[in-house]
Amino acid sequence: MREKLLKKASDLKIIPSLNGTLNNAIRILGNSDISVNDLRDVIEHDIFLTAKIIGIANSAYYNRGAEIFSLSQAILNIGLQETKGIIICLLFIENIKKTISIRRKDLFDFCKHSLSVACSAKVLSEKTYAEDPQKAYISSMLHDIGKIIFYADVHNYHSLLQKANMNGNSLSEIEKDALGIDHQEIGYIIGKKWKMPEAICSVIKHHHKDTFTDKYKELIRITQLSNNFYRRPDYNINPEQLILLKVKDEIEQEINRYMEVISINC
Repeated sequence: MREKLLKKASDLKIIPSLNGTLNNAIRILGNSDISVNDLRDVIEHDIFLTAKIIGIANSAYYNRGAEIFSLSQAILNIGLQETKGIIICLLFIENIKKTISIRRKDLFDFCKHSLSVACSAKVLSEKTYAEDPQKAYISSMLHDIGKIIFYADVHNYHSLLQKANMNGNSLSEIEKDALGIDHQEIGYIIGKKWKMPEAICSVIKHHHKDTFTDKYKELIRITQLSNNFYRRPDYNINPEQLILLKVKDEIEQEINRYMEVISINC
């Protein structure tokens, strides 16, 4: 099974129409100093993204009474930081849907988990000043990318997820015992193939490890804390966990809003 999964990850392609946009988006959106004009320049040559962002700006969540036609005005209406997050979600999900066969329910669960960890990581970074919030958000959004191969090609993957959730055991160890490989290793292959930044690849590769020596260890640690909080918010209370518990309802509202505006449902 290991060899089959490795081959699937190695052969996974990013669709040509999103290749340049996704790479540029990840590179540029990780920069906390970009302006509305910088962001517009990333979006405006992509018809799908332009239409989606303008549509979202005109939705009930963001519309302020006047219909929006301008991309710059759409970004201002949504908010610069929020638009950045939405763009990464849209590009990531669109590429998954067009390159791999995955059930709607699995895509929903995967996106809900990824968004939950990303939103928690952003809050934790903002509150502790441990890492740049936007970098933490993007890295955490992509940390479980290896799971998409398992959802598509491992027929009993749901039972492995359930086993990890019930026992509180490491999903990584359960995957390795059953399949000979875990979603960290698979995800790292995908991250390198898609030319993701080194920081994101490190988070993908190490986010379930207990110890690691890595120059991105603070980014990895924030992803781990946020991932653990999503799975078991009341377990092993520590200062970071308390921070997230205090804003748990606000994080949940943000996740639900994202899920609705990017049109992901069961």
